[in-house]
Amino acid sequence: MSTWFFHPGSILTNWLKWLLGGGKVHGLEHVPRSGPYLLVANHCSNLDPPFIGAAVGHSTGRAIHFMAKEEIRHWPLVGWLGRSAGVFFVRRGESDRAAQRQALMHLAEGRPIAIFPEGTRSRLCVLGEAKLGAALIATRAGVPLLPVGITGTGRIFPGRSRFPHRTAVTIRIGPVFQLPHQPDGRLDREGLQTGTERIMREIAALLPEEHRGRYGAGPIESGG
Repeated sequence: MSTWFFHPGSILTNWLKWLLGGGKVHGLEHVPRSGPYLLVANHCSNLDPPFIGAAVGHSTGRAIHFMAKEEIRHWPLVGWLGRSAGVFFVRRGESDRAAQRQALMHLAEGRPIAIFPEGTRSRLCVLGEAKLGAALIATRAGVPLLPVGITGTGRIFPGRSRFPHRTAVTIRIGPVFQLPHQPDGRLDREGLQTGTERIMREIAALLPEEHRGRYGAGPIESGG
């Protein structure tokens, strides 16, 4: 899969971010410099993937393969640029085994991937209920998870505004953690739900309290 546009696109993204108000990135020391990992983050704007990709991937010299909704594949120019930056696509609202296999393939070959566990944008930028997909992939692959919290992107195009508002964007990166590894066999739904809860609480801990939704109790303590 081609990623030729990932780093040039990140340079353009950093310029755009500065133009729109700049911001800060905290926790780059937590990002693995080698080997696969699964980045998990909250999602409230279409600007989240390029901003996170530039902050986490470009800053550490590694392209990150983002999982994005299938509809983006067909957007003029954006779809082509996304594919050229290593994006792979998932059909929302159904179990897309092809997307799961592609995610596992990237991880097996040592590449980092990124998933938004909620599966869609939160218009109010408050964490909503997450899907089980991120926990499933992490459990099957046995790779570290890297939690990221992003704030500010939802205020750049507030409501139905077509014109951007200058807003500082903050990206916080937490320490990696892992879920129990189960490479084969039937996965227990209760275990996936527990893993998903852990993922969302790790993300919530990186967000302002008003953005955490029901996951605001903080990270779940675990030996993993």
